[in-house]
Amino acid sequence: MNLTKKLIIFTIAGIGIYSIILLFSDISVVYEKFRSFKVEYVPIILALVFSSWCVLYIRWVLLLKNSQIKIPTKSNFLIYFAGFALAITPAKSGELIKSVILKEKFNIPHSQSVPVILMERFYDVIGTLGISLLGLWFFGLKSLPVVIIGAAIIAMFFCAIYSTRVFNTFLQLFNKLNFFQKLVTPLMSLQEIVKKSSKSKIALVSTTLTVVYRLIEAFAIYLVLLGFNVDIIQYLNLAATYSFSIIIGNISFIPGGLGVTEGSLTGLLSIQGVEISTAIGLALMIRLFTLWYGVIVGFVCLRLANGLAINDSKSID
Repeated sequence: MNLTKKLIIFTIAGIGIYSIILLFSDISVVYEKFRSFKVEYVPIILALVFSSWCVLYIRWVLLLKNSQIKIPTKSNFLIYFAGFALAITPAKSGELIKSVILKEKFNIPHSQSVPVILMERFYDVIGTLGISLLGLWFFGLKSLPVVIIGAAIIAMFFCAIYSTRVFNTFLQLFNKLNFFQKLVTPLMSLQEIVKKSSKSKIALVSTTLTVVYRLIEAFAIYLVLLGFNVDIIQYLNLAATYSFSIIIGNISFIPGGLGVTEGSLTGLLSIQGVEISTAIGLALMIRLFTLWYGVIVGFVCLRLANGLAINDSKSID
C-alpha cells in the first residue's frame, strides 16, 4: 500500500476517534472553549514544539555517529523529520520508514539503522518515565502502576538485549510471526549496536536530551493552558501529567495512542480541578500541536525526501 494512502487512513481514523470523543461531550461548550483560545500564543507554541524536535534531532545525529553512520546534514534532517509523518502508528513503529529511506538513498543496511531507531524509542521511554516520576510527588501512589509498567518495560529490554539466550529466543519467536519476520534480519545486529548506544556517556547524553525535549514540549503545553485561561496547574505538574498520558497511550499500542492519550490526559486534568469540557478542549488542542503538527511537518519532509514513492515492496526485509 502506498504511504500516502496509509497516512490518509490513519488521519481518517484520528478524525473518527476525535468525533466520538466530542459526541460524548458537550460539543457546544468545547467549541466555545476553542473560540476563546488566545491565538497570539500559537506562533510561540509552534516554535517551542519545533525546537523540542530539534533537540531530538541532535540525539538522532549522535546515535547515528555512535553507530558510524554518516549522512549529509540536509538529507539527514529531512529523513529524520519524515519519520514524524508516521508517528500515528503503534509505538511509532512507522518511523522505521527512516531505515527504508536510508537504504534507498544511501545504501545503509537495515541492520545498521533499525537498531538506532529502536534505541530512540528506548530513550523516549526512559526520558518520559523520568519526567513522569514527578507524578509520584503530585499524584501520590495512584501513579505508581504506570511507573512500575514503564520500569518493567526498560528492565525487559535490557534483559532481552544483554542476555544472548533471551535475545535469541525473541528472534526465534519473531521468525514464527508473519508481522515480525521482516525485522528478524535487521535485529540480528541489534545487540552489538544497542550495547554501544547504551554505554554510560551516550546513554547519559541521550537521556538528558530526551528530558530536555519533554520539558520544552511541556512549556509549550503550559502556554496552551494559558491560551485557555487555565492557570491552576504548575509547570512541572503539567509536565508529569502529559508524560503519564503519553506512557498510557503507548502501553495501549493503539496507533498514535489516539483516544487513549487524549482520554487519560482529560481525566488527569479534570482530577486537578479543570472543568471537564475545558479539559477535553485542552487535550484535543495539545494533541493538535504535539502530534498532528508533527504529522504535517513529517509529510512535507517525507515528500521532499522522496519517501512517498516507497511502497510495501520496499519495506524492511
